[in-house]
Amino acid sequence: MQRNEQGRSYNNTYANIYKPAEDTFLLADVLSDARGDNALEIGTGSGYIASILARNFKNVIATDIDAKALFYAKSNYNMDNISYVCCDAADAIIGMRFDLIAINPPYMPSDSIKDRSIDGGNGGIEVAISMLKCASRLLADHGTIYMVISSLADYSRLISFIKDKLGLDALIIMKRAYWFEELFVIKIFNR
Repeated sequence: MQRNEQGRSYNNTYANIYKPAEDTFLLADVLSDARGDNALEIGTGSGYIASILARNFKNVIATDIDAKALFYAKSNYNMDNISYVCCDAADAIIGMRFDLIAINPPYMPSDSIKDRSIDGGNGGIEVAISMLKCASRLLADHGTIYMVISSLADYSRLISFIKDKLGLDALIIMKRAYWFEELFVIKIFNR
C-alpha cells in the first residue's frame, strides 16, 4: 500500500496517476488567491489543483483522459462544486466559458507518448499545445490561463505558438529553480 497526499492508503491501481509534485505546488501558489465563477483544470491527475480552485470559484470542472485518475481525484476531493469529466483535454466541454483555466501538462520531451502523465511529445510541448488549443476556445474574454512548463521543454517555442497561432498574450510570471530544471508558470490572456 502507498499513501496519497492526505495520508490515505491506496493500492497500486493508482500508481501511475500523477501525484502533486514541485510543479503542482508552484501552480497552486499562483492560484491560491484566484477568484471567480467558473474554473477549469485540464489534466487534473490527483485533483489537487481542482481542490485549490474549488475554494474560491463557484464551479470547477476537472478533466482528465484517464478514468482512474478521475476516480482517484473524486475519492480524495469530493467537493460539491467540482465536476469531474473524462475526456481528452477539454474536448467534451461545450457551451461554457471560464474565468480561469489551469494546466499542468506533461512536459518531458519524448519521441512518443508512452506515459501520458509525463511525456510531452516533441520538444516537450506537443501535449501542451493540444491542451492550449482546446483551452483557448473556452476562455472568457476577461479570463486567464495558467500553465506550468519546464526549462527542459522548448518553452520559447510554446510562447511563440501562444502569441502567433492562438493570438493570445503570454508572460512568465513565476519561476522556481531545482537541481535538474527550472519550472515556469505562464500567464496567458486575451490581448
